[in-house]
Amino acid sequence: MKKHIIILLTFLISFASFGQNIDEFKKDFIKATESEFSESELNEMFRTYSNLLTPHSDITQLTASFKNERIVQYPLSEFKETDDYKNNIQTILNSENPNQRLLSYLVIAGAGDKNYEKTLLEKLKTEETKGNLIWCGMALMYLQSSHTTPLFDFLIENENFGDSHMIPMYFQLNKDSLQNTAYNRINSTNLKAKVLSAQLLSKTGKNEKTVKLLLDAVKNWDYNIKGYAIYSVKELEIGNLKETFIPLLDSTKTRPIAIEALANSPTKEDVDYLKQLASSQETVDKDVLNGFLESKNPESVKYWLELVSNREIPEKYYFNTLRKPLLFSDELLNDVQTTLKTTKHLTIQKELIRVLENREDSVSEEIFLNYMDNEDSSVRYWTVDALKNTKSKTVIAKLIELLKKPGKRVSPITEILINNNVDSLQTIYVNIYNTYESSEWKRTAIEYLSKFPNEEHKGIFKDVIHNEDSGFSMNRNASIGLANLNNKSSIDRIIEISEKEREGSDGNCYYYLMALSKMKGTKAKNYILTFEDSDSEYVSEFVNETINNWNK
Repeated sequence: MKKHIIILLTFLISFASFGQNIDEFKKDFIKATESEFSESELNEMFRTYSNLLTPHSDITQLTASFKNERIVQYPLSEFKETDDYKNNIQTILNSENPNQRLLSYLVIAGAGDKNYEKTLLEKLKTEETKGNLIWCGMALMYLQSSHTTPLFDFLIENENFGDSHMIPMYFQLNKDSLQNTAYNRINSTNLKAKVLSAQLLSKTGKNEKTVKLLLDAVKNWDYNIKGYAIYSVKELEIGNLKETFIPLLDSTKTRPIAIEALANSPTKEDVDYLKQLASSQETVDKDVLNGFLESKNPESVKYWLELVSNREIPEKYYFNTLRKPLLFSDELLNDVQTTLKTTKHLTIQKELIRVLENREDSVSEEIFLNYMDNEDSSVRYWTVDALKNTKSKTVIAKLIELLKKPGKRVSPITEILINNNVDSLQTIYVNIYNTYESSEWKRTAIEYLSKFPNEEHKGIFKDVIHNEDSGFSMNRNASIGLANLNNKSSIDRIIEISEKEREGSDGNCYYYLMALSKMKGTKAKNYILTFEDSDSEYVSEFVNETINNWNK
């Protein structure tokens, strides 16, 4: 039964399409009520009905997203009202067969049946099979149980804090109940209980009691776990930290997060202390830089922009603009633009330029145009990438100019040219395809040529699809190119490639089906029809629409 702990990883990480038919599930559920229901039969139900039985699993959700499938919150809610469910669920819930008990936990969760909450809480105490216990706890969390303390204790015993799958579900439960649980467990002798309590308090709001408990933890906890309490102090934007936090800057275990907490403090004295620290450094260290950047306070982020514009920073300093909403805000636009104009640091230029994506004002356009001439290829690359949605004629003209210079061109130019229907650059792209060794440039050349093909490109496209080493992107674009040229002689090879990719998922075949739909003919139509009942929703929708309009 240990297999059930990792069963989803084993079966769902491959993206094969398995049926999720509710009528078939009902039949298999009845079979499962038989006393000889085996582990292999349970595994088969896991694999076949993952979207119905484990909608609360992050792995199921990830797999479904790859297959473009939608997961309903309680997919078995209607099944809950049937006699099949009512007459059997209690029996398998209390069965001596652990496979049946595990199935009952999954079905109750998938049905959203809160009537069994009390029974499931008892099972948390009595269930001896590890895999069963995990799914029982997850069922309670998926049902939004308000009994957060027994679930807390369950997580302490059973969750892998280094690779957590259940804690995100737990954090979604009632905030008041979670807060009370944290209050009751934060002074536990169990280190994991202390850590989880501190994490909970970061999610449940700031009040006098929470502030006191967290600051006491910051002062008194061991340095190995002190950072969790500091993190919650930061997240709740607790102030008046200076005296308590200055000693924490001497330890590598607490320095980075302590600096972030100070920078996020609403108390001016806390932030001013950090500014003084930055002023005293010849090269502002990364912890101080990150502290200001990670802050939710606009003034702290503005100060970071000043630092990376005017001061020396570590040579390999790296930051990521993702999840930095303040950088993208209108409030900081002028500060971002000033920094981009003045900073000498390439690491700042190539990351910060992304913040101007979709900006159309004259100042931003001027910065884009200047950065496209940057000597550093990575700065040029990310500048062009940030322009992916541009419609500016001035920018388009500059991009064409760059494309014509081998030493200046970068591959994101292609997508912008295609999106703006610039259809006169085939000669350049043929030259790129024939002379560049880079797979990225070969791919982007085929992508452009497939959108604006001439008859003489037919040979290039055929070479691609007949080359066993061509990647899926090259094959898909070359197939579209041949379809745009109505090259019916390539239908057999396109079907052959499609079938190879179909082994992974029907979704992999979408572009080949699109190409075949343009070529028409009996062979193309018959092959497309084999996807009519595909488990990939967007593939089956495409097939049905295509066949309905086949002769129009």
